Amino acid sequence: MSPQAPLAALALGGRPLAGVPVVDGHCHLGAHPLAYQPLNDAAGLVGTMDRIGIDRACVFSSLATRLDARGGNDLSLAAARAFPDRLLAYCLVDPYRAPHDSTDELQRCFDAGARGIKLHTGLSEHPFDGPGYVPALEFAAEHRLPLISHGVGAPETLRRIARTYPTAHIVVAHTGGGGGRVHPGGYFRVAADEPNVYLDTASSVGGFGAFPEVVRLVGAEKLAYGSDMPVVCASFQIGRVLLAPIPDAAKARILGGTMDALLATRR
Repeated sequence: MSPQAPLAALALGGRPLAGVPVVDGHCHLGAHPLAYQPLNDAAGLVGTMDRIGIDRACVFSSLATRLDARGGNDLSLAAARAFPDRLLAYCLVDPYRAPHDSTDELQRCFDAGARGIKLHTGLSEHPFDGPGYVPALEFAAEHRLPLISHGVGAPETLRRIARTYPTAHIVVAHTGGGGGRVHPGGYFRVAADEPNVYLDTASSVGGFGAFPEVVRLVGAEKLAYGSDMPVVCASFQIGRVLLAPIPDAAKARILGGTMDALLATRR
C-alpha cells in the first residue's frame, strides 16, 4: 500500500497516518467518581495514544471536575510534565469559589504551562453563563485560550457568550460527532456563524451518515477531534473521522489542524 493511500485505507490496513498529526482535544485523566475508566493515568493515556496514532492530547483531571479543582489541576500539570511532548494540561475552576480565587488558580496553572480551560456545567451544577464562570471566560479571552465546556446552555446563550468574549476559543463538547439525527440550526448554526465557536467530535454514539452532515453544516475548520477517552473507546472515535465519506483534507483538519490552530494563539 502506498504511503499516499487515502486515510481510510491506511486506517483499515492498520498503517500509520503518514503526515497527518492528530491532536485529541478531549481526554480525561485519572479515576472518575461515576464511571470505570481503564488506563486512566498519564502513562495509560499515552499508551493508548501510541496504539491509535494520536500525537498529542489535551487532558483534564476527573478529580478537578467536581471534587477538588486545585488538586486535580496539579495532576494534569504533573502529567504534562511527565510527557511534555504528548500531553497538554487544561485547568478547571470551582465556580463557587470567590472570583479572585478562580483567577489566581487560572494564573497559577497558566504560569505552570496549562494550555486551555475545561468547564463541566452539569457536574459543577452551574450554568455556562453564570457568574462563577466569568473568570474562566475572561482569562480565556485575555490569553486567547481554547475553553471547552460540557454544557453551554441554549444556542442563543452560546452565541451571546461567544460575542461577549470574542478572543476566547469556545469549544462545545459532544456536539460535533453526529451522535443522533442532525438538523440545521441550534449549535450547528452558531458554530457556522460565530468565528470563535467550535464543536468537538466526542460522542458515545454515531447516527448513520450523521457525521458527514455535521461537516457539511459547519465546515471542517470548525470541528475539533476529541475522543473522550478513557470514558469512550478512542479507536471508535477516530474511526468516525477516518472512515467518513469526506475529503482527506477535511479529515486532516478535523484530526489535528483545528486544535493546532487554537493552541497556537496562547499568549
